Amino acid sequence: MTLADVRKNIDRVDKEIKQLFKERMVLADNVAQVKAETEDDIYKPDREETIISNLTGDVDDNIKMEYTALIKRIMEISRKYQYGRTLELRNCLDVEYDVKEPDIDAVAMIKPELYICQGCSRDKVIAVDSYDEVYELIKTGKVDAGMGILEDISYGVSDALHEVLTNNKLYIYRCNIVNENGHNKKVVTFSDHLIVEENHNRLKVMFVCKNKSGSLSSILSMISDYGVNLTEIHSAPNRQEHWNYRFYVELSANLLKKDIQALVFQLMNETEEFTILGSYACDEEQF
Repeated sequence: MTLADVRKNIDRVDKEIKQLFKERMVLADNVAQVKAETEDDIYKPDREETIISNLTGDVDDNIKMEYTALIKRIMEISRKYQYGRTLELRNCLDVEYDVKEPDIDAVAMIKPELYICQGCSRDKVIAVDSYDEVYELIKTGKVDAGMGILEDISYGVSDALHEVLTNNKLYIYRCNIVNENGHNKKVVTFSDHLIVEENHNRLKVMFVCKNKSGSLSSILSMISDYGVNLTEIHSAPNRQEHWNYRFYVELSANLLKKDIQALVFQLMNETEEFTILGSYACDEEQF
């Protein structure tokens, strides 16, 4: 058999796979319709493990790992489709947001970062010693927003700000890039309201992976399947659960778009912990 003959057979098999895939997605749509009515979970890891075990039981060991990977990807793609269809059939995305930035009469910042204050008059700034104090001022209504720095290098540089955002339902809604000594710093403004505007091109989120092999890879693959570019990723130990990490991720995305809402919906349901940390515009030409 020549290489041309082999390629001809591959083309034939690929066409057969294509037809079976189309049939599989029709069935996935049927599943989505039923689950949208019953509000059943889309992701059922125990059931998927059982199916994988049954399907791979009689597969030769030489290709079992590859076949397992194929089955997992088919399931992941099916779930992706089902999340999108479910949102079309049932408005169940539990995310509230405003569409206009608040007026700012006062802003809180920590003292070491006062030098980089941007977009706000210094006489409106209240200086404090910690991000927890910034949160308390926002919570009590003594300031309208907080301001802080997210850096792109060095271990732990932005952990305190990430943590106060995550733990207290604070959301970034404005971002300015400052280049200092060769690396970027993001000067962000945040409040206790999620703001989503049409010109926003960044979505900041935090997630915790399920504690099993391949969980992070699966999430990153999921983000890629939606055609979303991941512009930043940082990790920090999860203080609430030992031996696990929080991942702080910035996506090139706008939450007003349906496919991004489907991605968020899927992340909410397939991670151990998930929260949105902000929506904002970021000048891509500055990178």
